[in-house]
Amino acid sequence: MPALPGQRAHGAQYLRGLMLDGKRKSVEPMAERLGVPRQNLGHFVAQSPWDYREVMRRIADRAVRVVRPTAWVIDDHPFVRYGHHTAGAIVQHCGERGQHLCQVAVSVHATSPRGSSPLHWRLFLPRNWADDRPRCAAAGVPDEVGHRTKQRLALDLLDELADWGLAPPLVMADSDYGNNVAFRTGLSDRGIPWLLAVTGDTIVLPATGRPVTAWARRRPSIHVDDVAAEHRYRARRFVYRPKTRHHPARSGWFVAIPVHIAGIIERGHIASNTDDRLLPQRTLLVQWKRKRGGDVFRSWITDLPADTPLNVLVRHATSRWSIETDYREMEQALGLGGYEGRTYRGFHHHVTLVSAAHLFCLEHRRNPKGEATASASTASWRSCRPP
Repeated sequence: MPALPGQRAHGAQYLRGLMLDGKRKSVEPMAERLGVPRQNLGHFVAQSPWDYREVMRRIADRAVRVVRPTAWVIDDHPFVRYGHHTAGAIVQHCGERGQHLCQVAVSVHATSPRGSSPLHWRLFLPRNWADDRPRCAAAGVPDEVGHRTKQRLALDLLDELADWGLAPPLVMADSDYGNNVAFRTGLSDRGIPWLLAVTGDTIVLPATGRPVTAWARRRPSIHVDDVAAEHRYRARRFVYRPKTRHHPARSGWFVAIPVHIAGIIERGHIASNTDDRLLPQRTLLVQWKRKRGGDVFRSWITDLPADTPLNVLVRHATSRWSIETDYREMEQALGLGGYEGRTYRGFHHHVTLVSAAHLFCLEHRRNPKGEATASASTASWRSCRPP
């Protein structure tokens, strides 16, 4: 629904509260710093019916124009919680805290040398939550929202962004997504190029240029780490993050190897869903910290063209750290984890507003004296006109 004048005013207040100094960015301390009633600010973020998707659409559109992304990065982020009635909160892995009560949200970020910024978010709803509809109703979870895997949520976000007219030049994600055949297949079916991290026990076949059918047994399938060991002598050194005032330079030894992904699920999918039943050729990118001695540090598989230069693959693969930088900046400076409400709507309202604040800060860093920056934090709050 269109944002009302009062909602736009509260939105501007909430954004200022997120960007003001202060250790806690929950509603009560922000309201105190802003000098506004706590109830008004709390109702605005937790219960007010403004459409966070429409606001996020405007943020995403602006972020793409500012960042000019070379890739989109997908990841999921935990939010520590202390109440079991908070939407989607269960005891699960929560970053450095290990097992803890937390929510988890999947997010998509645009990244390039110009910076990075969130494009969309979606809260993960565990199965035991989805099966308990009275509990969901109490936390404001819409009836149509059920359990979906994080990989499926990521594809849903990409579909919604596509509906907004936004398409990724390349998608990157960690091994939780890269090891998932359905996720890789979903990207390929959508015509989206991908470069995804995989674990060392991923089963592959070295590519020789000859066609390989899904159930070929002419050569044994081997693990990524074993293929990497045979090609380590070809590794080249790249400095992928230059030295800065606060961080030392980061470098590694990289090699690209043509392979076929040959796990049993992958083979079954190819055999059932393609006419020729041929395993497609992919490129395995491997990184070591040192050329001699030490195990594989990281590995990725991509469907980018086989002639993609090694330095381009390295630049893409090592740019994924930008999403961790986004999370850290939003946690430490913009109160990403500060929301203390319990509702599904409130969570999405909060992360949407944090995304707007993050984009404002990015624009300000890039052009601190630009007039356009002044309106970045409130542009998304203009009334949504019906088509």
